Amino acid sequence: MDAAGLGILDSWRLDADFTIQGGYGQAKQLLGYPRDTPTAVFCASDEMAIGTILAARELGLRVPEDISVIGIDGHELGETLGLTTVAQFPQQQGQRAVERLLQILQGPDTCEPVNHAARTALIVRSSTAAPRD
Repeated sequence: MDAAGLGILDSWRLDADFTIQGGYGQAKQLLGYPRDTPTAVFCASDEMAIGTILAARELGLRVPEDISVIGIDGHELGETLGLTTVAQFPQQQGQRAVERLLQILQGPDTCEPVNHAARTALIVRSSTAAPRD
């Protein structure tokens, strides 16, 4: 956002449970003040994004015309709801974690920190669009 010259209000940074209810509750707070409404919400899970879509609709906002919503996970409901998501691959993440654990168990010489980038995929669906003017 900084590189694009766009600011983020502190009031836009919210914490919630990684659930539909958590996303819904915080989105009602975030989107309930039209003057400070962002053009997009990036949620830490698809479940939170689903809650955000439900809250936006209840407040009379159209997704994506009024607000774009994106999540993370690749949840099975995402396709049905048209949710744009950053899909993760938990089986591969788990396999890498087990491989690393086995290395560590082999001895202290293998305990050096390792940075491993997990594979992800952006799946664009109908919950995102270019910001309104």
